[in-house]
Amino acid sequence: MSSNKKPYLIIIIFLTAAILRFYNLMHDAPFFFNPDERNMANAITQFRLPANPAAIPSCLISELITRSEQPLCNLNPHFFAYGQFPLYLAFISDSLARAALAWLQGLPLPLNFSTDFPSAIFWLRFYSALFSTLTVLLVYLTTNVISNKVRDLVPIKSGRTIHFAGFLSASWRLGMTPGTLAALITAFTPGLIQASHFGTTESLLTFFFLASVYLSINYLSHLSNFKFILYTSLVIGLTTGSKLTGIFLYIPPTIAILIHWFKSVSRNKKKRKMITLFHGYMIYLIIVISLLVFVISSPYNLIEPANFRSAVFGYESDVATGKYEAFYTRQFINATPITFQMEKIFPYALGWPVFIVGSIGILLTTLKLFLSLILFIIQKVQSSQPKAGRPRAEKFKVQKLRIRKYFDFNHLDLIGILIIGFWIYFIPNAFLFAKWTRFMTPILPFFAIFAGYFLFFLVSSRPKWRDLWKQKIPRQARNDNVVYLFICLFVITSILPGIMFMSIYTHEDTRVTASKWIYDNVPNKSYILSETANVVDIPLGFLELTAHNPQLTTISFDFYHLDENPFLFQQLLTHLENADYIFIPSRRIFANYMKNPSRYPLTTKYYQLLFSGKLGFEKVTEITSYPAIGPVKIPDEQAEETFTVFDHPVVRIYRKVKPMTLEEYKKIITLN
Repeated sequence: MSSNKKPYLIIIIFLTAAILRFYNLMHDAPFFFNPDERNMANAITQFRLPANPAAIPSCLISELITRSEQPLCNLNPHFFAYGQFPLYLAFISDSLARAALAWLQGLPLPLNFSTDFPSAIFWLRFYSALFSTLTVLLVYLTTNVISNKVRDLVPIKSGRTIHFAGFLSASWRLGMTPGTLAALITAFTPGLIQASHFGTTESLLTFFFLASVYLSINYLSHLSNFKFILYTSLVIGLTTGSKLTGIFLYIPPTIAILIHWFKSVSRNKKKRKMITLFHGYMIYLIIVISLLVFVISSPYNLIEPANFRSAVFGYESDVATGKYEAFYTRQFINATPITFQMEKIFPYALGWPVFIVGSIGILLTTLKLFLSLILFIIQKVQSSQPKAGRPRAEKFKVQKLRIRKYFDFNHLDLIGILIIGFWIYFIPNAFLFAKWTRFMTPILPFFAIFAGYFLFFLVSSRPKWRDLWKQKIPRQARNDNVVYLFICLFVITSILPGIMFMSIYTHEDTRVTASKWIYDNVPNKSYILSETANVVDIPLGFLELTAHNPQLTTISFDFYHLDENPFLFQQLLTHLENADYIFIPSRRIFANYMKNPSRYPLTTKYYQLLFSGKLGFEKVTEITSYPAIGPVKIPDEQAEETFTVFDHPVVRIYRKVKPMTLEEYKKIITLN
């Protein structure tokens, strides 16, 4: 069935994806706990542009060329960890919205446009949700382009019925294809839903990376040279204008051009030189145009190259590679590449069903690509042999037919771009010292695509392994519904993690709940020992609640450097003696330090004693917001920490029940 004839299902999926991404977009207002997002929003609040359109050109000239400062004109973000494209996009959108609102209300325009912090957060999140929703559409288009070419991906025939699940049969009649299945999985991917609720660059990078792959695949199918160069250059330029890691996007189109060059030369060897020059010129044009777009969308990288290099190739690079060990990267100490992602990121960001089935699809496709390469090399070697080697060539031909009996290698160049793009992005990021979830976000849709690939490989009439399986089982015992039942169960279990993850945004933030509990239960003049380096400390400042409890003394103690600074240990003993309560606002410190007791003996001992009750404190409440449906929850605190601490950290509160002296605390902590 052609998905173009009955697009009802993809429309439903697209709207569902939009609801999941835009729902409660300002979920943590007015506090906003994501530090990267706050840095970007702070940069936007520095922008100024004249409200009079006629004054904008002179403003831009003075700002970008003459570099003269004007009170009503500023486009310098003074922030270079990311590019300026998403910052300008949010600022211009807010300015246009304010101008439209003033016009509708009949009010005069201000002297210049500026953006406040909450508005900057909103527009950053708006475009994050928008691009994440468009990613679902790109997954659909990319998968269908491949499935229409590769015979392994044969859509289910509309005439087939599934007796045990009528709704699944109905979904096929609405237009179920590999594309709609992959889009459905992508729509409910927890990691993508989470990224869309923060105004960072991950959703933009994900969309642009997949767009680069989609354009490359289409170029080998039907896209013209001009459109391919233009669209690819825009995509790469805007991506690098958002974050410099956009340079990865050069890889898929380069591979596509090389494949196209090889095919063209094979068909017309007489024009080899001209064909080679033409394809080299294409790569040159893509580089030049994309660099031009990059400069336009993120001009201050060139205007202030020293600050740009210092941020991207200095501090940010040192943190990512582990050259500089920042306190917020301690979770990656002794972390094993690839294993860390398989344990701490993919099961939570994808859900186990999509992670497992998508991984099988990735490995299956990689195997096909590897076998294809081996067959090609052997064939070239055999063809170069003299006539005496023909018997061996015939033997190879038989082996080749046997391999093709199980795999279809037609149009493998299309899916090859997809799988090579995946591995080239995944491997270098997996081996970085810093292994944050956001580094893996751009490849999360690939798991959905390859999961759809594997499932439709199962039900395809092409693979001969199904015939072998049928030969061993009596006809009356054979039932294709087993395969369809597996697909049905997979679809249900693959969307459940996304549905459960949305519960986080249907409840108030755990730090809000904890703050309310504190104001209701912690007595006045209480002395509280908490932890430092939080974006906003608890208890949060509620104007309507702080009047009820204005005299709390909260100490944000630096546990990160307790083992490095003897003076901090003396301070800790004093705070423990005076403390009435201990707050643990997240797992960022104890979970990372307790797994390295030899390196952080004091910190490890402190938390061991606290959790066991030997410090004289008992836990009075633990506030969680795990992904859940009713009573069924997915405890995800063991995931990579940024997956939980920005929108649903576990907050623990301990109350002193046994007072101890400073010397007693010192003795119990230092006692081996």
